[in-house]
This record gives sequence, structure tokens and C-alpha cells, in this order.
Amino acid sequence: MATIKEIAKEAGVSITIVSRVLNYDDTLSISTAKRLLIVEIAERLEYQTPRNRRKKPLSNQNQDERSIGLVEFVTDEGEIEDPYYLGIRMGIEKKCQDEQIHLIKFPRIGNSNPTMDIALDGVIFIGKFSTAEIREFEARYQNLVFIDSSPFEDEYDSVTIDIRKAVIKVLNYLMDKGYKRIGYIGGIETIEECRTPIGEKRYDAFIKFMKKKGLYMPEYDYIGDFTPQSGYKLMNQAIGQANLPEVFFVANDSIAIGALRALNEAKIKVPDTIGIIGFNDIPTASYTYPALTTVKIYNEFMGEKAVELMLERIEGRKIPVKIQLPVKIIERNTIK
Repeated sequence: MATIKEIAKEAGVSITIVSRVLNYDDTLSISTAKRLLIVEIAERLEYQTPRNRRKKPLSNQNQDERSIGLVEFVTDEGEIEDPYYLGIRMGIEKKCQDEQIHLIKFPRIGNSNPTMDIALDGVIFIGKFSTAEIREFEARYQNLVFIDSSPFEDEYDSVTIDIRKAVIKVLNYLMDKGYKRIGYIGGIETIEECRTPIGEKRYDAFIKFMKKKGLYMPEYDYIGDFTPQSGYKLMNQAIGQANLPEVFFVANDSIAIGALRALNEAKIKVPDTIGIIGFNDIPTASYTYPALTTVKIYNEFMGEKAVELMLERIEGRKIPVKIQLPVKIIERNTIK
């Protein structure tokens, strides 16, 4: 694991600044660009290139003949608050560099988009998008690949995880540890352009599993959005109820970091009094106090596989492919 000192040296800032950025200190006066740089460095220093990675391009075409567009679900600020998406992007960028592919980043649909008329071999999407957005790109480009969502599976390739299985894995893990009163802290995702809630599969899977076990207690559920600030606010609400569960399953690590801050300020011991388990295993999870137990999603690898799928499409594959990657529980210090 990279140290804060190593990150600070590469970013050209103090150790204190790195620590405050990685712990989502929103009182720190620092530019978005510098925050993003620090988070990118933390992600990159953690990045492990998969063994036996191909070093030579998968295609015989040269760089000038291959160009791929990239559209992200989140903004730069969103990548800072949830580096899960940052890791996917960095995996794509690294693979494109290895394969000598020109990568062009698009703004989201709805913005001024002069790049839409550029000739491309295809477009990779990170996150969730409306049907209108997808169809607008579809009208211009033949090959589309999706990461972290799987729309139009009969037409397009995708790289995802099975959220339901991942949630069940977490809950079985907690029950094996002896936890029965399990709460949930999460958010509701929205497609910005149409302001449409698209549901939250983690929460749905959590409710169904806990009801099946006869253990569901809705008073232990807290829903906001996917930010550290929301996690801090929601955990303070839970603390104010004076009826905490034994453990919280938190929908992503960014929320969990905010929740941990609230618990630390309230002098509630983690994991002795209450446990916390996050989701995504962003680099920041290693630097919390206590270090966050979480679910590892291989986000950089998801980006790499998307590029490989795109190259296969460019080279003539017609049958759509959906890849679902496994997850792994990373045990640290917030679960007994």
C-alpha cells in the first residue's frame, strides 16, 4: 500500500493536506484540480497491473486508425467524492496507452459537444445513462461498451458486477461474524439530465435478504446520497436515535468515511460498539481510522476489459458480451 508520504511527495503538497483530502475534509481550501490529482495519485500507487497483461497491441491497426470516445457518469468533483469511477477511468486510460489507442473524453449529453462529429471506432460509457443519451450516441457510432451498467444487453457489450450476489456475500459474512441487528446507510442514484431516480440495487437486495431471514428492521435504514457529507449527516441522525444496530452495511466507501467521522466525533468505538463495512475499496479506505473493512470491486480491471471488448468489436465480433466480475471482502479494522 502506498503511504501518505509517497502520495504527498508526488503531488508536491504536505502530508497534512493529503490526509485531509483523503478523509474528505471539505473545510480545506484547495482547488478541485489539486484534490483530483491527489486522489488520482493515491489510486495509481495502489494500482496493480494484472499478471500476464498483454504488452503488445491486440490489433494490427496503428494508433491513427483507432480512436475511442469516453463518457463518464460523474464529473471531476464526483470522481473525488467517489474514486470508484476514477479507478475505472484510469484502467481505461492505461489500457488505451498500452494498446496505442487515442482516447477522447466527451462531456455529458446536454452540454455543448463539438466532439460529437469526430470519427471514432466506438464509445465507452462509465456509469448509468438515460435511453435518450444512449440513442444519441448510437445514431453516430456503431460500437458502444458500458461499464457499471448493462443497458440493451442484446445489442451492446458491458462489464459489471452482480450487485445482488455481492450484497448477499456481505450479509452472510456479517452473520458469520455474529451480527444480527444490521443497518443500512446508502443513497438513491439519479440520471442528472432527466432527474430520474434509477433505484439502488444494493438497497433492494439488502431489504429482500434481511426480510427472508426475518431480520429486517427499517428503523435501522438511512438513505441520503453517495457522498461523505451524507454519510456524516445520516450517521449523526442514527446516533441521535439512541438505538444503533450492531453494524452498518454502507453502500459505498465515501459514505462510510463520513459515517466514521461522525462516530469518532461522538466517541463511539468502532468496531467495539458498532461495526462498519463499506463497498468499492477505494484507496482512501486504507487511510481511515480505523481502516475500513469493505468490498473490493476490481474497477481498474473493469476499465481494461471494456477496452478489450471494444477492440474485439472493432475487429468484427457481432455477438454482444456481458462480463460480470467477482468481488472480494477486504478485512481491515471496522468489523470485529
